[in-house]
Amino acid sequence: MNSNEAYEIIKNTSNLACEKMNDFSKSILRTRGGRIGSGMGSLLEALWGYMMNQILESKGIDCEIAWFPDNQYNDFSCIKRNVKWDETTREGEFFRIEVKSMNTGADESKAHFSALKKELEENDVLLILIWEWQQVDDFHFSPIVVDSFFNRALGVAALRDALHIARGGTFVTANSCPDNCNPSECPHDGEPLNDSGKRERLSGPESTRVSSKVSYAQNFGGLVRMLKTNNSKARSVFRKIRKENPVADHYISFIHRNYPNEEKNQYTKDELYKIAKAQGHAAIPSNKDSLYNLISSTKDYQKLLRDLLS
Repeated sequence: MNSNEAYEIIKNTSNLACEKMNDFSKSILRTRGGRIGSGMGSLLEALWGYMMNQILESKGIDCEIAWFPDNQYNDFSCIKRNVKWDETTREGEFFRIEVKSMNTGADESKAHFSALKKELEENDVLLILIWEWQQVDDFHFSPIVVDSFFNRALGVAALRDALHIARGGTFVTANSCPDNCNPSECPHDGEPLNDSGKRERLSGPESTRVSSKVSYAQNFGGLVRMLKTNNSKARSVFRKIRKENPVADHYISFIHRNYPNEEKNQYTKDELYKIAKAQGHAAIPSNKDSLYNLISSTKDYQKLLRDLLS
């Protein structure tokens, strides 16, 4: 088995792992009420790894999901079963997985995908679990995964970085580091700075701290926020990358499916009218909300948003 084969196996099994998680939640994680800030998302992230390993072992597949022993960016690694694994050299490893969870009831997801492109390898994965509290009997609620995203992290990073620049952000280069580092030794190469020149990650240049009390802004890579466009250039970049990058298209469709107001706000009323005409509706409302509700009730409407608008 090579890395690509292992990737396809885990990708095609992830939804089944989510189904097993939901069965477990309905049976075991039953509670009266369901608080959003409960830490339940972290538990679900961990459960995905356990459920995936149960499936892989039951099918006799020669790989398993492993926890990283130290606190670092990735949560899991997909590794060869019963083979020595060295997380420093990646010996015995197929690819790495970062898991994020998002609760549909939260005003805004706190989850961030902030790994730099240079920190990612070809088959490294971003896994996102969308979950909500659902009533499972007359009195009890359980945390249920309602949607998930599993795809290569580099494709999402390419979209995130291009939109960061289009909104006025920049990235540090070794030859122009605000800390005046030696270019051959600069640890800040590739770090994001916002449109005010302030660092977006803890590991950014010290001279670009937000303030003496606040180290960094942490807007970079917000799972929903990264898709926002605040000018015509950013909107043009958004649409161009969506057409050219299948992973970006998958990610945008996923986020907008679960956060429809973000999708509605991405397009003008005239653009939504154009999509409604392409769908062949006879009666088209003039109100933007009604117009969006009309087109989004039609199958494959996101494909039209991608292909017809530029």
